[in-house]
Amino acid sequence: GLTNVMKKVVRALSGNADAGDRILSLQTAFGGGKTHILIALWHLAKHADRLRSAIVGTELQTILGELPHSVKSVAIFTHETCDATQGRQTPEGIHTRTLWGELALQLGGVELYRRIEANDQARTVPQGLFADILRATAPCLILLDELADYCIGASSVEVGNATLADQTISFVQQLTQAAEQVKGVAIVATLPASELEVA
Repeated sequence: GLTNVMKKVVRALSGNADAGDRILSLQTAFGGGKTHILIALWHLAKHADRLRSAIVGTELQTILGELPHSVKSVAIFTHETCDATQGRQTPEGIHTRTLWGELALQLGGVELYRRIEANDQARTVPQGLFADILRATAPCLILLDELADYCIGASSVEVGNATLADQTISFVQQLTQAAEQVKGVAIVATLPASELEVA
């Protein structure tokens, strides 16, 4: 399973037309290795050059067919990354408040974050703006872990007549549509196998 996911992500990051589905969901029982797969993908994207020259590099390239080349950015979001109520104070001096704020900052730094800062601070979905961020940062890998848990906390944060959970779900749809438009973008999200894993 790990090999199959890694092969799909390598093809997606390459930007090939035959990359197939570039938005993957991992769904296994609790303790089934979802987070371990995300960690392996992070290393694959961030350290492909090191892996290529490592002792196991040849074997890894044989198994996967290839290793990614020049991945520009990687973003990771977990339910612990950015508290739904308090947000997160970042080392760059930015106080992110949403999933889209975190992704924009991690993918493109402060400059790209500024493009959606108003949406992040207001906790409203950046309608149609995220495709530009993906274009500027591709090839890129986005890892989303335990988003369902985050949405439980976000459901108590009011945003206008809705909640931050509603805004987050709307953004995930926007994000997947944007990713389909931009070659070289891969998104991997973990989903709980049952409601018992969520809260």
